[in-house]
Order: sequence, then structure tokens, then C-alpha cells
Amino acid sequence: MKYHFIYPDIGTGYFPSVHHGIAQLVAVLKTYGQEVSLHHVKKENAREIISAIDRESPDIIGFTTMSNQMGYVERWSQWIKEMFDIPIVCGGVHATLNPEDILNNTCVDMVCVGDGDRAIVDHNFWFKRNGHIVKTVPYPLVENLDELPFPDYSLFDIGGILKARNGRFAIIASRGCPHNCHYCSNSALREKLNGLGKYFRFRSVDNTIAMLNHYIGKYPVRSFTFADDIFGLNKKWVLEFCEKYPKSVDLPFDCNLRVESATKELLEALKSANCDMIEMGIESGNPWMRREVLNRKMSNHQIVDAFENAHRLGIKTRAYNMVGLPYETLAMARETLELNKKVKPDEVAVFYFYPYKGTKLYDVCEKEGFLSDRQSTGYVSGSVLELPSFNRKELRRIRNEFYRYIISRQLATYGQPLRWLARVVVRLLRWLSFGNEVGVIEMAYMKLRGR
Repeated sequence: MKYHFIYPDIGTGYFPSVHHGIAQLVAVLKTYGQEVSLHHVKKENAREIISAIDRESPDIIGFTTMSNQMGYVERWSQWIKEMFDIPIVCGGVHATLNPEDILNNTCVDMVCVGDGDRAIVDHNFWFKRNGHIVKTVPYPLVENLDELPFPDYSLFDIGGILKARNGRFAIIASRGCPHNCHYCSNSALREKLNGLGKYFRFRSVDNTIAMLNHYIGKYPVRSFTFADDIFGLNKKWVLEFCEKYPKSVDLPFDCNLRVESATKELLEALKSANCDMIEMGIESGNPWMRREVLNRKMSNHQIVDAFENAHRLGIKTRAYNMVGLPYETLAMARETLELNKKVKPDEVAVFYFYPYKGTKLYDVCEKEGFLSDRQSTGYVSGSVLELPSFNRKELRRIRNEFYRYIISRQLATYGQPLRWLARVVVRLLRWLSFGNEVGVIEMAYMKLRGR
């Protein structure tokens, strides 16, 4: 049997990327002797999508998608059904949280709810029969990830992705997160999959290191990114990893930590293992917003301490932030900017908040009437909310202030002649773009990176 995956990856604003879920399913299907092909769609083109299906002649077509890419699945599944009589299945986070929506509003025939590793082999999917949705019982979650084959990324453009990322290869060693952030799909997924087994799971340290060495043997890897939702949650696991990793791999790596777990002890262990960067979510600089709206309990003092601990050890930092949050005011958004200026991260990412259907904050936005008819496929093009506290123009202006701060910090690292020239160019761009030079620079950067 031949499976053909279609991965919509348009307008996200990220570097060229792999999809770890698809890579895992590819590995599983190959283990069972199935044929697999992939169309990684970075630009919408009906002819290319249809041509790829015609060329591959699959027996089943699989979509995986986040909520903000669902519009593509709706259109593309309709195109496919007009041309082919091939069953279509959709999986992923949005499919697990909203299976009825997909079956009722698209030409998708089946939906995978929960882990797909066994379900895709046995075709244990939800489906429609005579206008009614047949709900199959999801399989128990795969608790021992060591039982799974290593994800197979061979169908992605690994050469191009590594080139764009300067040789940094992204992998995942765990699944899930035990925290209850109201904006994140993890808490909603944990509720949906309750009773099916342990939600937060991770590969053993030895299995993880074997996986890293497997990819080093296949690709020109220069460093690793651990794309896990939370890397430092299991302290015992991290300390064991930091002891064994330098003896076997010893390439630089970066990982995502919660501010609360970025203790001096943990950071010293990471530094000893050649960790060169940690990523931490600030999300909002306003304590009330973090505590009451986002359900992130860390204090400003904890945030400052975490970044200072990393800087003292010579570990670079990246801060993640959101603007356009429910109930946010312009003053709150500026608090986020000021907190970033205080902690001085080496890199800063600022995203427009996107309400994932099925999460607590989506329900809040729906109840308060914040949802608009606008569509967004990523997190950098604009907000899909109508907030009473400030308008879209003000929202874009505060985000631009963030990136002007980032640009000014970057320019400060240049030599005097180059720094002066760059500042002149930025000011000229601001004048020519009527104050939107940040948008111009972002577009140019993404084009340069093939996005």
C-alpha cells in the first residue's frame, strides 16, 4: 500500500522546517513494508499538488495540519476529490481536537484522533457513513518511545534545511507537556486523550543519544536543536543526558526551557554538555496577564534570574513573546518590550497571538467576541482578533517597536563604518515604507531563506 503525505507549510514565518510527526509516521510505515511519498507544500499551487498525486499514484492521502493551515486542507481536499477517487485522512493536533469539524466541513474522509503510530497501520480512524460520524476508540498512547523507530526525514529537503539553518538539525526526544498554559494545545490534548495513558513521555537518554548519532551518520549535522515542548522538565533525565552526551556526540545544541526550571544547577549541567543556547517563553511582561489569562505563574523576578543565570554561564538566550493577547492593552504590550530590554536576550521572537480551537483561550475569545473573520496562516502577518483595547495599526506598531529594538542591538555589534551605513539604510527604508521598515526587512529575510 502506498501513502502520500501532504504537509501545508505556508506563510508561517519560520525557517524551512521538517514535520516531526510525519517523519515518525514515515519510519513506522516503512517498518511495515509500506511505500511512502511526501509533498511539502511551501507555496499554494493547485497544478503541483494534483501533479504530485498523479505521479505518485497513492492508495491513501494523508494531511497533517495546525489550525491556522486548515484553510488549505479544505481547498486542497476539494481539488483532490474532483480529480481522484482516493481516500483522504487528516491527523495532527487540530484533527485530534476538532475531528467533527474536519469531517463535516471538508472533503476529508477520515480523521486520526490521538497518536497515529498504530492507528495509521490499522486505519483506526473516525469516518462518515450515511451522513453520520463513526467514532472509533483511539489506541492507547505510546508510552515507551524507545519502541518506535527513529523518525525518517529522508523525504524532506534536508540538504536545503540544514543549509538554511547553518547545519543545525532539529529533533524531538519527547511527546507532550504536563503544564496547563491556556493558550497551548497541550492542555486541551491532555483532556481529550485522558485515560489513554501517560501524556508526557520521553525516549531514554541512551536511545536519544543513539538517535543523534544515527542522524550524524546520515546528514552533515553541525549542531542540534531539541524541538521538544519542554526539555528540562525531568531533571534526572537532563542530568543523565548532560553526563553522557559529551562522551558520545559533543556537538553544540539548543533547547527550550521553562523559566522556572532554568536553575543555576541545571544550566551548569547544560553548559558542561555543550549547550550553546536556551529558549524561554516570556510571553507577556505583565504579571496579571501571565497569571490570570495565560496561566503562566512565573514572576518577573524569576524571568530576570533565569536569563541572568544563562548569561553568566555564557549560554546564549532566545526569548519568545506574544502580542495581541485577549484583554491586553497597549501599556501591557509595552511592559513586554521593557522586560525584554531588561533581560537582554541574544535573540527575540515576537508573534501575534493565535487562538487554537479547543484551547481555553479560544473559548475566551469566542465568548468575548474577540474573533474576527480574518484568516492567518502564521504568527507574523497579523492578528485574527478584534480587541477593544487597541486596534490592528497600534498592534503592528508595538510589534515594530520590538524589532527596531532587536535591529538596534544587532547593529551595535557591527564595526563603526558598517554600523553607520546600516542605520542609514534602515532609516531610509522606514521613510520609503511609511514606517513599516520592519515588515520590509522581514519579507526580504524570509525570501532570502527560501520562505
